Amino acid sequence: MTTATSAGLLSAVLVAGCGSDGDSASDDGASGRSSGPPPAKVVEAANQKTVQKKTAHLSLKTVVAQGGQTVNVDGHGVIDLRDGTSSLEVGEGGQRLEQRVVDEVLYQKPPKEAAAQLPAGKTWMRIDVGKLGAAGGGQLGDPADTLAFTKGVSGDGVKKLGREKVGGAATTHYRVTLDVEKLAKGDAQQEKELREQLGEDVPVDMWTDDDGVMRRMATQLTIDPPKEADAGGKAKVKTTIELSGFGTEVDVEAPPAAKTEDVTKKVAQGGGAAL
Repeated sequence: MTTATSAGLLSAVLVAGCGSDGDSASDDGASGRSSGPPPAKVVEAANQKTVQKKTAHLSLKTVVAQGGQTVNVDGHGVIDLRDGTSSLEVGEGGQRLEQRVVDEVLYQKPPKEAAAQLPAGKTWMRIDVGKLGAAGGGQLGDPADTLAFTKGVSGDGVKKLGREKVGGAATTHYRVTLDVEKLAKGDAQQEKELREQLGEDVPVDMWTDDDGVMRRMATQLTIDPPKEADAGGKAKVKTTIELSGFGTEVDVEAPPAAKTEDVTKKVAQGGGAAL
């Protein structure tokens, strides 16, 4: 699996999240019969309530299966929930890369072996998320986009599964089916691309605490790479994202321009150096 493909899928991972195999433990029944606001209202409000926390620590666990290969990725870092600025260290085993998102541009500093394939003097890859989307490059984005998924919730697409502990916090577990049409927000071309890449519905699990703040989001996706990419067919991406440490300092800057190589086009085409 190439660095560019892994980078694209990893970022897709950050846009989504996977069926949870986390350390949560159920504390009361999963019947969803307890009193309180309608589940859809809780999930719809989670975006705003979480963003109001301003910043947080973020951790993720991901499994990407594609073309007979499986990549297990984990990561941790910080994120500004208001504008998506973030800094993460992600990777598989000893293969780690540093990732930053600044002004909706994704920067990745690959491991030494992969970095050696960049032009002389370049140590960072630069990926313009907006241009990549326009080029049909897939669901590349930043961690903040995870919360935006709640905007695709419909009233009959949310089920309450019960109470669980996430990172020591008491939470309610919801299963959500997102409406692709709502996610596209009236953009016919984007809706078409979303349906081609993600299918008709996007299943998501979400855990919110007693203040309605999202503590965990988990999704399992099957993603089609761009038609022109030789990426080994559809990729099954399972990711779990957790938020904690709200209010932590987030001080992230873009790498020096002289140190970056724009690989947006290569990522869109499925090219890149080996990770």
